[in-house]
Amino acid sequence: MRKERRTRRKKVDRKLFVIDTSVLIYHEDSIHAFPGQDVVIPLEVLEEIDGLKSRPDKAGNSARYINRFLDELRSDGNLSEGVFLKNGQKISISLDSDIGLMPKGVNNSRDNRIITVALKLKEDGLSPTLISRDINLRVKCDALGIKAESYHREKAVIKRRDAYTGVKVIHLSPGQVTEFYEKGYIEHLEKGLMPNEYLVLKGGKQSALAVHKKGRLEKLVRTSRGDFEVMGIKPRNKEQCFALEMLLDPDIHMATLTGMAGCGKTILSTAAAIHMLKAGLYDKIVLSRPVQSLSGDIGFLPGTKYEKMEPWIQPVLDNLKLIFKNGESYLEMMMESGAIEVEALTYIRGRSLPRTIFILDESQNITYAEAKAVITRMGEGSKLILLGDLDQIDAPHLDSTTCGLGAVVEKFRSFNLSGHITLLKGERSPLAAYAAKIL
Repeated sequence: MRKERRTRRKKVDRKLFVIDTSVLIYHEDSIHAFPGQDVVIPLEVLEEIDGLKSRPDKAGNSARYINRFLDELRSDGNLSEGVFLKNGQKISISLDSDIGLMPKGVNNSRDNRIITVALKLKEDGLSPTLISRDINLRVKCDALGIKAESYHREKAVIKRRDAYTGVKVIHLSPGQVTEFYEKGYIEHLEKGLMPNEYLVLKGGKQSALAVHKKGRLEKLVRTSRGDFEVMGIKPRNKEQCFALEMLLDPDIHMATLTGMAGCGKTILSTAAAIHMLKAGLYDKIVLSRPVQSLSGDIGFLPGTKYEKMEPWIQPVLDNLKLIFKNGESYLEMMMESGAIEVEALTYIRGRSLPRTIFILDESQNITYAEAKAVITRMGEGSKLILLGDLDQIDAPHLDSTTCGLGAVVEKFRSFNLSGHITLLKGERSPLAAYAAKIL
């Protein structure tokens, strides 16, 4: 167990947080998650934590950890006055709940008494924020004039309109665009560009497509040719050009593709994977897709693992059959030889996958922890491809900011071995594109 010792820090721009039970049992690390701030834990929260400690699930594990941690913290000071952690965070226990601070007629419930701790702090001239994963509790706080926020340990900081797309437009002079075409690159020191970020260069009436690598804007190596295709698949728009360039780049070890249904995520990925496999860059392709529930077993369905998984990965298989020109026998031969493998995420932990292309479709339905489990399976010389639509999340309790795919896109945007493209245009059919847009 990690034990943090007290250190005295200056109280500069410190915030005051009142923590609800739902936060502490969400993940045991939450009690350490407010460095440099003041954290108040109401006594009612400790009572709820004590009632959960015997549970055999994740909530019980967190409750037991919180109890042990606070007990050890007593040796560093008085919790009623506050004890400092090594990260500058101060933790104190409050006995100041008073149901009389609530409007008349309100129940004397544990949740309401937790709110009154924040009300008392506000009466004392402070500016507390109540942190809770309980929606109703946050709504009550808003009605009472108390600031309230939710808490997500894995939450990627994403504002949808500002979400990273992997593509940026840069305006240059016509002379710079001409230099780019002549040299194949141009030195560019614009701040804020991410590694492997793809660019549309505009200068007067000229334009060009480029990628940012090591401080230079470089010409696309593969997709800049007008007749470019991969396994018979041609890019239909600039985002698809960028996507294929990223997928075929051996220096990019993880590629993430997001976009609406029908934008080409799966067909582009499978075409690029087959091309690289045939070129001998990788030894095999592993296909997977989350099932409901991903963390559970795939069930007592009859047949082999492949037969159980086949309904879930059918979209990928459909695209493989299209690439092989309906050559199902060739596809079956590759699967029998182990060149193409199907894996259930239920059993991914513990595996090591060297020289492998791992395609995880519908990855918007995996959690942060599951994304970590997949990424850490990748061995030397492997490439991970994560596909998904952040507007079509089926898994309960996940959204575009808390799902594994959304978090990975944001957290890996500055990593020089990864790349991301958001595909914007549906290419399946006008009907599919319109439905994805309006429904």
